[in-house]
Amino acid sequence: MVKEKDLTNVGIASIIFGILGLIFYFIGWFFYSFVDNRLYGIVIGIIFGIIAVILGYLAKKQGDDYGNYGILLGALTLIIGIITFLLTTPVYAETSYSF
Repeated sequence: MVKEKDLTNVGIASIIFGILGLIFYFIGWFFYSFVDNRLYGIVIGIIFGIIAVILGYLAKKQGDDYGNYGILLGALTLIIGIITFLLTTPVYAETSYSF
């Protein structure tokens, strides 16, 4: 007889936070690109990605296979969110010279 693994709600929560992180990232990217120059949605997506990775790790520690998917979605959100955040953050260089 095959013993069924116990699934925890932590693994499912990590998947939900990973999906929400991706959704907030894409909403934030859309508003940054076409509507407004604010990075709020992207930052919220990064925060949800961090939560997804932490919850996925805790679920994996408890033996839940859903933790792997939460870690994967959270890491994907973190990678594309941080790259976008770094590429779109304005850097101001002082160009006025006084002698």
